[in-house]
Amino acid sequence: YFFIFRVYKMFFDRRFFALVILLCIAVIRAKETSSDDELNYEMDEGVVVLTDKNFDAFLKKNPSTLVKFYAPWCGHCKHLAPEYEKASSKVSIPLAKVDATVETELGKRFEIQGYPTLKFWKDGQGPSDYDGGRDEAGIIEWVESRVDPNYKPPPEEVVTLTTENFDDFITNNELVLVEFYAPWCGHCKKLAPEFEKAAQKLKAQGSKVRLGKVDATIEKELGTKYGVSGYPTMKVIRNARRFDYNGPREAAGIAKYMTEQSKPAATKLAKLKDIERFMSKDDVTIIGFFATEDSSAFEAFSDSAEMLREEFKTMGHTSDPAAFKKWDAKPNDIIIFYPSLFHSKFEPKSRTYNKAAATSEDLLAFFREHSAPLVGKMTKKNAATRYTKKPLVVVYYNADFSVQYREGSEYWRQKVLNIAQRYQKDKYRFAVADEEEFAKELTELGLGDSGLEHNVVVFGYDGKKYPMSADDFDGELDENLEAFMKQISSGKAKAHVKSAPAPKDDKGPVKTVVGSNFDKIVNDESKDVLIEFYAPWCGHCKSFEPKYKDLAQALKKTQPNVVLAKMDATINDAPSQFAVEGFPTIYFAPSGKKGEPIKYSGNRDLEDLKKFMAKHGVKSFQKKDEL
Repeated sequence: YFFIFRVYKMFFDRRFFALVILLCIAVIRAKETSSDDELNYEMDEGVVVLTDKNFDAFLKKNPSTLVKFYAPWCGHCKHLAPEYEKASSKVSIPLAKVDATVETELGKRFEIQGYPTLKFWKDGQGPSDYDGGRDEAGIIEWVESRVDPNYKPPPEEVVTLTTENFDDFITNNELVLVEFYAPWCGHCKKLAPEFEKAAQKLKAQGSKVRLGKVDATIEKELGTKYGVSGYPTMKVIRNARRFDYNGPREAAGIAKYMTEQSKPAATKLAKLKDIERFMSKDDVTIIGFFATEDSSAFEAFSDSAEMLREEFKTMGHTSDPAAFKKWDAKPNDIIIFYPSLFHSKFEPKSRTYNKAAATSEDLLAFFREHSAPLVGKMTKKNAATRYTKKPLVVVYYNADFSVQYREGSEYWRQKVLNIAQRYQKDKYRFAVADEEEFAKELTELGLGDSGLEHNVVVFGYDGKKYPMSADDFDGELDENLEAFMKQISSGKAKAHVKSAPAPKDDKGPVKTVVGSNFDKIVNDESKDVLIEFYAPWCGHCKSFEPKYKDLAQALKKTQPNVVLAKMDATINDAPSQFAVEGFPTIYFAPSGKKGEPIKYSGNRDLEDLKKFMAKHGVKSFQKKDEL
């Protein structure tokens, strides 16, 4: 029995051992297969596609990498994708991507909150957040500056300008854009990378447009020469002539705007048929008739066109004899053609200017004086260019001059024309406007539910708005408008002032100004008043508030004749001379100069504010040593 037992045991021990061996082989093969899967990466246009299975193995093999977490439906991701792909072939580390809508565990693991999110690993450490540009050049520069110790970024395309090289720069380059900035300015810091990217884009496109920058806190002479009163200030300089920059502040927009600026502002129209096609159907068209382009008259016209690029989109010039004949034009005639849609029997269909030795400024004045017909249509698009002269009378109704509704809209415009022509001699301007387009503005003036078929608002010389009250005028349009114009002319009309309720208890060091008490506080001739216009949501305003309060408290005893005040400009109207273009905006209104307040353009340092008040104070800061 003992022998049989030994044989039986050896048999089963061998089977068991063999089984163990087989199991070990299976495990090893499974691990090899898994490892092969983990190291098997799909490539998409040079970018590694990562999943939950292969992510960690990839990082182990590539300790320095940049990974983009994206969603297929994300617009920003789609915009980034081609730039990311192009950069992948030009950087020294692999670029990878993860579809976070599929690989949800990776999204949770790295706390992905939005798309696209880019994470960077260096030498196995990380991840850190990517905060570079979203274009090919920006990605390359950001990555290489962190992984290549010998990397040198490309030289800046934006030229740093000083008094020593400024004149040469604008002389040697036909068209330039110059940014005047201050190092401490937040808006300038935000603009800087976009400005540089715009310069790079223009260079890549083969453009001759150059971009430059001036630190106006150091180059004060240049800042003064170019009228810099705030930061950043951007000037287009063409052939040494300066123009305001009115374009976007992001790279693509800047590059596009300057590319358009490089084209002539006035279109050359070779033939009569070109002019006829060029004529605007709903705006004025300006055509210069010149025998030659080599004349001072043509130069003045071209200069004026450059100045008015943003105001007049249809300016052209011609030398075609047929065009001269059709419009009975003489050499150097410049004709403003009004759109046939708004012709009337009370005014000419065009106006001609021809003056020997006319300057571009002369032409500018002529164009702006006659930029709109007697009664045209005001829109949000043209209000800032065609209807800026005051007093302006606007009649709001369902003004639609498309073919379907033209007859009805024109019927009411004719009623307005009959009254407008009587007030031409008094320099009143008139327009009609669509009540739906200006619904918000009408509501703010208390006319949102007036019950009138036609609402009327007069924008006065004084910057105030005079709405026609439904309580006093409930007749037909021509009857109402005629009576209201008599009230306006006599000075008996009541202005509307948007105002929050005046505070009942205003004993703090900073006075709260609203529309209804503005005159009482700010225009008090016994005081010099510094007023801050703010918006409740403005971060800069919130940061400035405690410092402003401290300044007011400090001056309360030492400067009793100076008042520091604040006004929420989002819910209150201020006189037009206190123009608010951003937040916070600060003005100083010293005694005797209330009609011409001085805008503060320095930083929000309290000592600088005190020096500013001391410089301009009339009732306060009489002894300069008080500082």
